[in-house]
Amino acid sequence: MGRNRILMFGLLTVVVVGILVSLPAVRQELRQILNTIQLYISDNPTGPKLPDRKNDKEECGYCHSDKSRDFSKKYQHAPFAKWFCKDCHASHTVGSGKYEYVVEIDKLCTTCHFNRKPNALYPYQHMPYEKGHCTDCHDPHASDYEYLLRMPQKELCASCHRMEIFWNFSVKHKPYEIGACADCHDPHASKYRGMTRLPGKALCFTCHYDRQSETLQPVQHLPFSTGECTNCHGAHATNADALLLLPGNSLCLSCHVGMNEKLKTGYVHTPVKRKCTECHVPHASRYPALLPEQRTNLCYLCHGDLRPEFQKASRHPVGNGLLECDGCHDPHVGKGPKLEREKGNQLCYLCHLGLESTYEQLAHAKKAKGPGGVGACTNCHVPHGSQWKPLLRDKQEPMCNNCHTKIAKARINHPFGENYKDPWHGGTMHCTSCHGPHGTPYKKFTLLPDDGFCLKCHGEKRKDNNKYYTVHRLVPEKNEPKPKEIETKVPPRSANKTKAVNKKAGQ
Repeated sequence: MGRNRILMFGLLTVVVVGILVSLPAVRQELRQILNTIQLYISDNPTGPKLPDRKNDKEECGYCHSDKSRDFSKKYQHAPFAKWFCKDCHASHTVGSGKYEYVVEIDKLCTTCHFNRKPNALYPYQHMPYEKGHCTDCHDPHASDYEYLLRMPQKELCASCHRMEIFWNFSVKHKPYEIGACADCHDPHASKYRGMTRLPGKALCFTCHYDRQSETLQPVQHLPFSTGECTNCHGAHATNADALLLLPGNSLCLSCHVGMNEKLKTGYVHTPVKRKCTECHVPHASRYPALLPEQRTNLCYLCHGDLRPEFQKASRHPVGNGLLECDGCHDPHVGKGPKLEREKGNQLCYLCHLGLESTYEQLAHAKKAKGPGGVGACTNCHVPHGSQWKPLLRDKQEPMCNNCHTKIAKARINHPFGENYKDPWHGGTMHCTSCHGPHGTPYKKFTLLPDDGFCLKCHGEKRKDNNKYYTVHRLVPEKNEPKPKEIETKVPPRSANKTKAVNKKAGQ
């Protein structure tokens, strides 16, 4: 049963094909297809092999002998090469001078070149093609130029498309320079604006294929990601490198308009003055903001001398994800000469929020002088890294002594330094064991009020009376194994505070 079905289907197919082939219109289309195939496989450069029949040389050549000189040209239309004039021209009365064709002239070419018919459906059409004026561009008989063009491609396109304005530009697109317009544009019709052979960056990638891998990067410049290469690059010629539409930073600032005003407000980063692409890649990158490297590593490309600063014992946590260079420095325009995001101490307060209210009330903020100016944080601290914590310019005691010379030269001082331990906080006894250098609510910015900060180290509450302390000397006398305890009547902080309040109230 299955065999019979196959035989019946085969027979039916033969019958249908036979009927179709018997139709004149179908036979004409098949003939055209076969002729086109011959065009591509023939060794004859002048065109497809035409059927052997008597040519029209005797009839037409008698009057049109002037056409014989076209036979010396390199490229010849196949009907012309065989003197098959009546394939295109209808017979006419001798001497009438009429140009009569076998079909309407605007449809004549497509009777053979039927592969161009689908182009009529495309939204963008070359005007001569749309009107059927093929001979505006092509010679119907013979030519010295490929595709039977009437003149070299560059001159032919320029005869209508006045492109001389681009010729004086210093940087030219190679296809435009050599006149290969059809490398990018379809000369008949296209699906894409500008009569291009392919859309957007797909066309550019046919030559600039090395850029195609950039489409895999996670961060892409918007014109590049949308394929609008001509938003930045000229398609024919420009006066800027890489065929950019505008030179230098002018192109970037034409879109990033907010930067124009910002550049007038402070100190401009040197690369910004020269070229944006010194820090940003124009197409795509692995890193945010189209940077070629991770943010801090990018800074090190120019400021490599600063890298050791961030490897010291005490340093700002730059480059480890907590903080980057641009946390303090604006990469484009800064308010300070070092591109600081804020001026003076306000930069520090961006992170160290709790210090402004206390430090600005101190003499440190109002009188202290140093490399950063009066009251500057950088008088005591270096901004990047130091061998002394916390980012100090020197060891703590010598640095304090630079300003507090009277205390440093006093006959009797509280002992400090590596030989003395801080029983309150642990570690070594320093000035900051008792004083807060950025400010406290108490006089002399002590860490506790009145004698409370002394008693943190030098006293214990008496067991028999919780209101008083037993204190001891800091160092032992000669021949003493440890400092001798001394009984005293120093009240705790709460008692002192109550007594002071009562006294002020007149009680």
